[in-house]
Amino acid sequence: MNSKHLRAFIALFLVVGLASCMNNNLTDESLGKAAENDQQIKNYLTANQLQDKVKTTASGLYYILSGSPTSTRTATPGDELEFRYTLSYIDPASGKAIVVDSTNRTKSAYIPFLSRVVVAGLEEGFQLMQEGQSAQFFMTSNLAFGNDDTRANLPKYSAVIFDVKLIRSRTEIQQMDDYAALKKLPAPDTTTANNVRVYRLTKGTGARVNINQTVTVAYTANLLRGTTPFDKSDSLTLKPNSGQYIVGFSEGITKLNVGDKALLVFPSAVGYGAQGSSDSKGYYVVTPYSPLAFEITVRSAK
Repeated sequence: MNSKHLRAFIALFLVVGLASCMNNNLTDESLGKAAENDQQIKNYLTANQLQDKVKTTASGLYYILSGSPTSTRTATPGDELEFRYTLSYIDPASGKAIVVDSTNRTKSAYIPFLSRVVVAGLEEGFQLMQEGQSAQFFMTSNLAFGNDDTRANLPKYSAVIFDVKLIRSRTEIQQMDDYAALKKLPAPDTTTANNVRVYRLTKGTGARVNINQTVTVAYTANLLRGTTPFDKSDSLTLKPNSGQYIVGFSEGITKLNVGDKALLVFPSAVGYGAQGSSDSKGYYVVTPYSPLAFEITVRSAK
């Protein structure tokens, strides 16, 4: 998964950069820099009297956990993470931490927690945390941004520090619940066995749609945190049983009457699943494991 695919969804400083950032295929230079970084981190910890508080993982990630968890839930692959963070690097000359990104110090960031979405050290670090906890992660460059010099004010091969607070790790169903609460939706009119939630916004006067009919609908499709639709049509004609469209969309239509305007909210299992949906350039239009919201008006069925 190339970082460019997700840059529209998460903060620039979080995403995985070049392949050289990762643990595999380390060059002699990057190994040497990682060793230098390790000593820089140890010096920083000693200078700030943190050496007795820090723990280390097998990969070489240094971390300090603090704060009481608000639940026993940990960051779980496939969930959406809500967190806050500050990114610094250790200046080799002064030994001090230089802040390079504080955009999300007090404002939440959200990411789909998938392999290689964020730098390796942060991916590992998240899995050490429970909801409500804070952490400091100290990373050598091979666990962070490697020789990537495209980030403003962050020199390549830097030892970095992430100060992180994990707010929540949310399953898709929890995300759907949060969305309903945010939008102040009533209880759904129907919830199918596939967890397609049907919220009827305006009741039509026509007959119930039959799965074998040819149906014309208008729709807009959104990610639950989306501000603009990723897809829309004023007039789409389809057969719900054709198998040409995602299951949540087709199944939801069959729960409506002609003239109905409704909101369909459903999990990725009946959406775009683990693969997501990309445009022609490889950029994600829908990230993997994303629940979706479709606003639909049924124009006709015959």
